[in-house]
Amino acid sequence: MISAIVLAAGKSERMGRPKALLPFRGRTFLENILDAIRQSPVQQTVVVVGHHREEIEPFVTPPTGMVFNPDYEQGMITSFQAGIRALPTETAGALLFLVDHPVVHSNTIGLLIGRLAPNRIILPTFEGRRGHPVLFGSSILQEILALTASQGANIVVRKDPSRLVQVPVNSPGILVDIDTPEDFQKLQNAYESR
Repeated sequence: MISAIVLAAGKSERMGRPKALLPFRGRTFLENILDAIRQSPVQQTVVVVGHHREEIEPFVTPPTGMVFNPDYEQGMITSFQAGIRALPTETAGALLFLVDHPVVHSNTIGLLIGRLAPNRIILPTFEGRRGHPVLFGSSILQEILALTASQGANIVVRKDPSRLVQVPVNSPGILVDIDTPEDFQKLQNAYESR
């Protein structure tokens, strides 16, 4: 089984409002990501919420699951771990989606899944730059569960470069990361006119 974990637990302090609910292409960031996942081979999806739980909850509809991370203020890794713990034991791998990376295409997800192996980390690249989502094989997910709140998933990513598989994709959206109102305005200017 291939799973997806969407992290939407942060405070969105620099944005000033929940990034998961920002409008993009007639839907919210979260809805855009979930739609791309639904059109891919992913079989199970869980959204991890925290600070803006009440506002985001109505946008998470079955069969997508939702997990509340009470430790979200301790760092993103705690939300990733909460998502991993919510996955079925038969999960062969899980894609990590960040809700502030809203430009996701189902064909990118499919290309990453095509390279899955238990001890692999599969990253999309565009023009040599790494982006999101990232696919983690089952044994890597267990390593992530062992991290402390002060550590990030990058520790696991950097641990053994031979485990990394970079998949070139024709999708500059994998690099789009929206953190501030200025970033959001740039995104709207770039994509809404298409």
